Amino acid sequence: MKKLIVLLLCMVAALSTKYFVSHSNSKVHNTFLLYNVEALAAGEHAAITRCYGTGSLDCPVSHKKVEYIFGGYSLEE
Repeated sequence: MKKLIVLLLCMVAALSTKYFVSHSNSKVHNTFLLYNVEALAAGEHAAITRCYGTGSLDCPVSHKKVEYIFGGYSLEE
C-alpha cells in the first residue's frame, strides 16, 4: 500500500511538472511566432526607383525588359 501511494505521488509530481513547463513557455513561443509572421509578411523588397536600358531583366514597375534596375536600400521603412 505504501508503494502505491509513493507511485501515485511520483506520477502526480511528474504530471504537474510537465503541465507547468508546457504552459509557462507558451507565451514566449507565441511571441516569437508572431514576430516571425510579421517578418514574413513585411517582405524584403527594396524600393525600386528606376529601370534603365533594354535587356533581359524584368522591371517590377513597368514589367518591361530592362538592362539595369536601381533601388534604394534602407534599414528603416
